[in-house]
Amino acid sequence: MSSEVERRFRVDLLEWGKENRREYPWRESNRTLYEVFVAKFFLTQTPADNVAAVYPRFLERFPTLDAIAKASEDELVEAIVPLGFQNMRAGALKQIASKHDHLPTEPESLMELPRVGRYVANATLCFARGDQLPVLDRNVERVYSRVFRDTWPEAESDQLAFTKRLVPSEARSYNLALLDLGALVC
Repeated sequence: MSSEVERRFRVDLLEWGKENRREYPWRESNRTLYEVFVAKFFLTQTPADNVAAVYPRFLERFPTLDAIAKASEDELVEAIVPLGFQNMRAGALKQIASKHDHLPTEPESLMELPRVGRYVANATLCFARGDQLPVLDRNVERVYSRVFRDTWPEAESDQLAFTKRLVPSEARSYNLALLDLGALVC
């Protein structure tokens, strides 16, 4: 694949993203690492509009990991029941909060937390801090496989290397545009 094709894709995607950006409370640029993490944790297997309905109330009630640590698991379940998987999510959040005063700031360390995979780790750090990391969920994978159909690798580790190469310094805008394109078009 030529570097010109990659460059053109980045330029076009960033342009498209400016015109088609979806607005959600966790996408505000002033969100903390914790606030972005909560959103990304909830967005796993859950539509964004469902998370948007629960997210502000959850942060009001549990503004920090310490607040989660002090809450009962039943309180957490009650707060996130509309999202589904409430027992699993509440248990994982409780485990995280009981062992950590603050969230790790490296992808590998975040992935050591219960129920946190590569997507949640990379997305959290990219959207909260602007880290130049790729985000790769099913929708984004579909975008890449369609755009780069002849060169898109099958192995997940190769896909990560492939996408890492494409992420520009404007990683936050680029990754948001990718997620929006995947959700709205692909």
